Amino acid sequence: MKKKSIILLFSFIGGITLLLILLGLNLDKSENEKQNGITNQYDISSQNTIAYVNYKDGKPSLMLYNKEKDINAEAFSLDSSRMILDPSFSYDGSLLSFISTNKQQDEDTAFKTTIHILDLSTKQVTDAFTENELITETEFSPVDDTLYYLRAGTFQNYSPIASKRPHDLDVWSFNPAEGEHKQITDLKSYSMHSLQLSPGENSVFIQMDDDQGADTPEETFEVKQRIFEIPIDNPDSMKIAGDPDRKMDVFDFTFSPDGNTMIFQSISNSDEGGTYEYELYKMDVDSGEEAQLTHLGEYTDRPVFSADGDRVYFMVDKRFAKGSPEYHLYSVKLNGKEIEKIELPLSED
Repeated sequence: MKKKSIILLFSFIGGITLLLILLGLNLDKSENEKQNGITNQYDISSQNTIAYVNYKDGKPSLMLYNKEKDINAEAFSLDSSRMILDPSFSYDGSLLSFISTNKQQDEDTAFKTTIHILDLSTKQVTDAFTENELITETEFSPVDDTLYYLRAGTFQNYSPIASKRPHDLDVWSFNPAEGEHKQITDLKSYSMHSLQLSPGENSVFIQMDDDQGADTPEETFEVKQRIFEIPIDNPDSMKIAGDPDRKMDVFDFTFSPDGNTMIFQSISNSDEGGTYEYELYKMDVDSGEEAQLTHLGEYTDRPVFSADGDRVYFMVDKRFAKGSPEYHLYSVKLNGKEIEKIELPLSED
């Protein structure tokens, strides 16, 4: 009996020792090496190929997946000090732009942001340009190879209780044939997201604060986030797209291929208290009529239309407000039915 107790004691000590070793190994990892799993950065081509970003031990990989075409490949990867953002297909699906930049981002860090272009036919990646500024999003022109992008003028916290984020944002364009950059807006916006182009490249659409005329702290507190249409040739005549008096903020958004329907993210339970639930809504562009598209009671994000406009893809963070995010890709019919989960491979094996 005593021998059995000694064996159990040593087994217990051995188990605790092993656990401490494993915890120690994890603590020895830098923060950069702890990131694992799929992010919410993705896009879908006109051939329904999904480009998405996956991390393994902090190292980002740009993955391509198309079940029907038997595509499952790593297209690009970086070390754990860098991150990959905003993969964005050209309108014909032949090219894919994406961003690489520093993971460690603060005022004392020298920024280095590179815009890469993947040729889907040759699988070759080239660098379009590199900036010593933070670029957060890119979008191809629907009519040529021009790239539009969002560039931040600073990375800091404007409030002691706020985390550091990119600010002073504006829309720029890059002509690869001429190697020419052009500033489209001069807004120095506090925030700017969801860059989109109109089908004829007449306007850019972005999501930002509707803070024009907000001069006092009270007015600033009441500012809502809206979607704005900005004519490229006359950016000073920008206007709100959608209901300018909508009570709830509008966040991520996208347009259907024909431009007739807008899908956007907004809070669905603002009057209930507790954790906010973010759902997708659809809006008829001509009439402005809205309807809630998803009813998941979770955090839906990043809507993207399928090529035929029949389905909307989106990410769901299963751990929203609970810690590190855990993203899963879904799609839904435009009538809100037939929700499907898309299983994305974590590797090309």
